[in-house]
Amino acid sequence: MTTTEFPSVGEHFDVVIAGGGPVGLALAAELRLHGVTTLVLERGPRGVGEPRVLALHARTLETLDRRGLLAEFTRAEESLPDLDAWRGQLDDHGARGHFAGLHQLGRHTAEPAEQPRGLTLPHQVLKDLLAGRAEDLGAVVRHEHEVTGLEQDADGVTVRVRTADGDAAVRADFLVGCDGGRSAVRKDAGIDFPGTGPSLVSRMGRGTVEVHGDGELPGGWRRSDGGWFMRMADGRIAVIEWHEPADVEDAATGDELAAAIERVTGQRVTLTDVDFVNRFTDSARQAGRYRAGRVLLAGDAAHIHFPAGGQGVNLGLQDAFNLGWKLAAQCRGWAPDGLLDSYHAERHPVAAEVLDNTRAQVALMRPGPQVDALRALFSRLLGMEEVNKHLSDVIYGTGIRYDALPAAAGGPPGPGGHPRVGTFARDLPVTTANGPTRLAELLRPGRPLLLCFDGSGADGALKAAAGWADRVTIVAATAPDPLAAALLVRPDGYLAWASDGPVTEEGLRAALRAWCGAEGAAS
Repeated sequence: MTTTEFPSVGEHFDVVIAGGGPVGLALAAELRLHGVTTLVLERGPRGVGEPRVLALHARTLETLDRRGLLAEFTRAEESLPDLDAWRGQLDDHGARGHFAGLHQLGRHTAEPAEQPRGLTLPHQVLKDLLAGRAEDLGAVVRHEHEVTGLEQDADGVTVRVRTADGDAAVRADFLVGCDGGRSAVRKDAGIDFPGTGPSLVSRMGRGTVEVHGDGELPGGWRRSDGGWFMRMADGRIAVIEWHEPADVEDAATGDELAAAIERVTGQRVTLTDVDFVNRFTDSARQAGRYRAGRVLLAGDAAHIHFPAGGQGVNLGLQDAFNLGWKLAAQCRGWAPDGLLDSYHAERHPVAAEVLDNTRAQVALMRPGPQVDALRALFSRLLGMEEVNKHLSDVIYGTGIRYDALPAAAGGPPGPGGHPRVGTFARDLPVTTANGPTRLAELLRPGRPLLLCFDGSGADGALKAAAGWADRVTIVAATAPDPLAAALLVRPDGYLAWASDGPVTEEGLRAALRAWCGAEGAAS
């Protein structure tokens, strides 16, 4: 497609985001914290979300706390009419979550999570919360606006948009595709999407169920020779069968779901007053690259997988938190060389591991006596502290560590850095000149945070860092149990640099240049 085929450009934004789901809206809010002009284009109407209930895991909740959003999200969950039923179902399993339907995660005692339990929110509620945040910060969100094409050059991207009034075009310095597994942005940017095709089909719906005969449908999760039957606390029913779906483009129906229920449970049922029915598979694919020039991908546009363990929305939101501050730095003119490319370098391996663990879960969920034996063995392994912690960290994202990248790729300079670098900086109480606070609260502006504690040579460190005060929150503090003598914490909460002893001016300046650009470089 050539630029002459595009309508005339009417507006310019620093960043256009294709897709107004949770990932696109979270990214918009992150960009607006830095004053980046942001337009979100969503093809669906306002107030219409997917009929899904989403689990927010520990690492996502920790990040929301660092943006001051955790209390609002918690109140939203507490207002749900089905909350007691959901919690009762979780309590019955005695665990925080599952791996392949084995509800044993979170039973370890080592290193308890900062957020000990997850939150459960309907898709639309999550969208509303994040849309409110993005729009309050000044993002422009337009519904019934679908991105249908793009043309990029050295200076930016021209974006074709389909609206009720016809085609239009906007101009952006960067375009981010958050437009789902069938992303038009990914396809137009020429980014490949390799992976594995479907081996199963899952059908999910909600309606009034009438069981014919004397039998009844069980609650909770049940595995049989025919597949899986799941009945959730909010009335949703799901069935998993191991065969390739036919006619995947056709809309799923209540009769189709009822027939699947009978095949798996042996109970003949009728579904009436059907709220929704959908169909999905275990296709697992990942974009070969998350950036092509001025086009980037996040969320399902970058990776799709079977929703085992409820990892998808968490993976996408963490994409947004990783990308947001880096893209903002690029737009504001202070990003060091390689910082924006570190988004792919850090997030692509994380998603690849999620695809692998969901493939493993699908294999462990299959019917059959061989898998029965494997599940029994795996259940015993989950009773081991180290195994339980490892798989809990995998599912909840709490085991992520970003390996220190060389300075040219946006990371700290030189080998032999502090052992905590690349890990998530746990919350801790601190006292500053303004009184008691927490590390999490100091990250709420979305800026890098330099914390210098007693014994670090704080006065000299603060003086050395003064040239970055336009983009870094610089604080002298005391703490009962600091992680190190001095910390440089990235806006997404991960530790960029640390020092256990008195800070050398040379070492601190090198770290600030590596992560936060040259002195006085912000626009």
